[in-house]
Amino acid sequence: MAKAVEIIYGFHPVQEALRAGRRRFENIIIAEDLDSNRARQLAEEAALRHTHVERMAPGQLRALTRSDYPQAVAARVSAYPYVSLNAIIAHCGQRPAFIVVLDSIVDPQNLGALIRSAHCAGVDGVVIAKDRAAGASPAVSNISAGALEHTLVARVTNIAKSINTLKGAGIWIYGLAAHAPQSIYESDWREPVALVIGSEQSGLRPLVRKACESTVSIPQQAKIDSLNASAAGAVAMFEVVRQRRAMP
Repeated sequence: MAKAVEIIYGFHPVQEALRAGRRRFENIIIAEDLDSNRARQLAEEAALRHTHVERMAPGQLRALTRSDYPQAVAARVSAYPYVSLNAIIAHCGQRPAFIVVLDSIVDPQNLGALIRSAHCAGVDGVVIAKDRAAGASPAVSNISAGALEHTLVARVTNIAKSINTLKGAGIWIYGLAAHAPQSIYESDWREPVALVIGSEQSGLRPLVRKACESTVSIPQQAKIDSLNASAAGAVAMFEVVRQRRAMP
């Protein structure tokens, strides 16, 4: 059976996938009319990694990527390499774990933004749902500006069961909920933790919320209901970063 091939696009996703070394490259495609330092740098990096570079007309490149804004760069690569939940737990090593669990995030824009924030915050890995949720697609890699290529993502069939697995590994589970009485600033993020972020429309599902050991909120002073999932997730992730930087 032939191996799955994806078309990733955008300068940063292609370059970061090349640097991460987690995907098999068939080739890199650069628009014929692109002559820039970035294009030359990418071609040089590809040569160092023995990856073929071809040129293509801009219109053909847009058709290939099914995007009006492919940034004149694309690549044919193997499918995104998901990992197991246990691999993420093992990746934490001896340091306090920091894992993000996404409960049914359906919008690729939100998933890409959350993965970008997770990578920048030093998250050990991200857990996403297999069904009724966005996956690690080329669009998500593009939205994440290539952060997806460096991020360990586990795709699981049951989020609540996966939370119980994390508990068994000694990880405390915080669910992010709009009206929880405890704030993220009153919580202790210095121990091994997993942050669970709910869907864009309904937040945490009841079974997932029940599996969390504590729920926390972000204090707000606005009149609208809440921050969206990606913005709220970023705020909470960087509170973890702030607290851990203050550790001895």
